[in-house]
Amino acid sequence: MSRNPSFAVVLEGGLVQAIVVQDWPDHLPLPPFTVVDYDTEGAADDEIVRFDIGNTEAEALCRSDTPTVFESLPDALSPRVVLAALDEPVPDDMPEPLAIARRMRQAILDLDAAIDAAERSPTGDDYNDLYLQANCGLIDLLKALGDPIDIGE
Repeated sequence: MSRNPSFAVVLEGGLVQAIVVQDWPDHLPLPPFTVVDYDTEGAADDEIVRFDIGNTEAEALCRSDTPTVFESLPDALSPRVVLAALDEPVPDDMPEPLAIARRMRQAILDLDAAIDAAERSPTGDDYNDLYLQANCGLIDLLKALGDPIDIGE
């Protein structure tokens, strides 16, 4: 069973020194992070990235970074320890795939029982509910199994 990953953004003097991830699954690639600083005072024009946010043009100093895996660092502060000190503990375990599948099956059975109890034929809304139960349940199941593909939630 895998643990829920946690992250830390390490700053010194207001500058990002590192992004650290703990309990990241070995079989998944590390996600890219972007660091955005809207304070562009004193920055050279070629360092500034301009982009639209809604109807407003924004500018910032931007860079991308890949996190470092905590377990590979000899002298790093654990993101989980910091979160625990802030009374924000990370849940220890991700849901078991079997538990997700059982929940999904039960939700479908409950919907079917409600239709039967009402003694009516399924409607379009019933089929939509069934589709959502099955699709969302399968997405959760695939994530629990470590599927890295963006499934389009």
